[in-house]
Amino acid sequence: MTHKKLTVSLVLALSVLSVPLRAAALPTADVRPAMDRAVIHLLALERNQGRPLSPWSYVALAAAGQSLAGTRVGQSCERQLAAATSTTDYCLLVLTLLAAGENPFDYRGQNLVKKIQSAQLPGGKFADNIDGSGQGDGEAQILLNAHIWAVLALHAAGAQVPDTVRARQWLINQQHDDGGFNWYLTARTADVDSTGMALKALGALGVRKDSPVVQKARSYLRNVQEGDGGFSSWGAANPASSSMVIGGLIAVEIDPVAEMIKPGGNPVTAMLSFQLPNGSFAHIKGAGPNEMATQQALMALSDMYYGKSLYFRLREKSKASLDVSAPAERKIRFKVGSKEYQVQADGQERAAAAAAAPFLKGGRVYVPVRYLALALGIPETGIRWSRSAQTVTLTGDGITVTLAVGRDIMFVNGAARPPMDVVPVIREGRVSLPARYVAESFGYRVTWDKTSQTVSITR
Repeated sequence: MTHKKLTVSLVLALSVLSVPLRAAALPTADVRPAMDRAVIHLLALERNQGRPLSPWSYVALAAAGQSLAGTRVGQSCERQLAAATSTTDYCLLVLTLLAAGENPFDYRGQNLVKKIQSAQLPGGKFADNIDGSGQGDGEAQILLNAHIWAVLALHAAGAQVPDTVRARQWLINQQHDDGGFNWYLTARTADVDSTGMALKALGALGVRKDSPVVQKARSYLRNVQEGDGGFSSWGAANPASSSMVIGGLIAVEIDPVAEMIKPGGNPVTAMLSFQLPNGSFAHIKGAGPNEMATQQALMALSDMYYGKSLYFRLREKSKASLDVSAPAERKIRFKVGSKEYQVQADGQERAAAAAAAPFLKGGRVYVPVRYLALALGIPETGIRWSRSAQTVTLTGDGITVTLAVGRDIMFVNGAARPPMDVVPVIREGRVSLPARYVAESFGYRVTWDKTSQTVSITR
């Protein structure tokens, strides 16, 4: 695999409809004009060459707020679908479709999002190829970027990572001792581009700046950062590496300008030094326009301008515009002392039976964990009990909630929530959870009818 292909493979992005928050906080770089000039260049490039741009260019244009109406993005998506085999192929197609306002849940009769979800292996990694095979000798799994792309594509589409906990831990386990990451799993040294991309995926998995894995990655980046504030990869300073770092840091809520300063500048000013008079970016100093360098720089500039990761903004847009990715209405009723509960979903109401009944304790309704999770639509594979740690982990709709028996702290996507006024308990050999805290963490509204002793849970 060539350097160019690998570097292109490490870029992902977003769409529009965000309020610019950070441009005013960047006195050392003129972000908006630089974005506009890059947009004009890419649109002119498509017009002049008479064929589609690289898919990443369409994602970058949408990231900067440019409508893709009238472009050749549709041709690009059709060509990608015809050629897709690897997990990264499908992830790129999903992102291009989202940038174009198309539906990756139903594109040409295919649910591309489900294909990506199905590629997650038992250990948490997303396979190199969409069929679950690897690209190494003997079909060994060798690509970190296949995992990163899958996490980001699913996040951007507003879809669930089937096993968020294992996906996050598998990625953390790939961190090198110096804090960096490498796209090739058996490589002994880290590289800047992969580290930036890993931070983007960690951000999508709920990891933030105070996490030890993020602090180690930031230390690695500080150690290899150059005097002008920029970064090198493959032996040469280039805007692509700075772009990866900028996007990765923003995803975990680290300011690339305020917190990555060197005597000669910061990652943004270093990246802008590669912009040419026609708005394009050169890959190395002294070279001419480079589409890959331009698209990557444009995505990083949009992150700075809007103050939020591309993938987070795309998730907001896709959830608002795609009916299939929006949560369906769901109503659940549990009655204290009754083993039968009701679930209304997809216009159908059904009664289900539990092995144990809900009960009141300390003024709170407790429901056996397995039946509460199933009623919320969490699959069996998303319900895990650790006997040794006495913890319950529930994963569904891209949300992971962890509680421990006898403890008042609940973790949502790895972040501790304020202490609860009740704790999970074991009763009749079954773990029961406070229904309100769990349900509200998954976006439900909970009401209690004292007269009928019924708790109603509604999305």
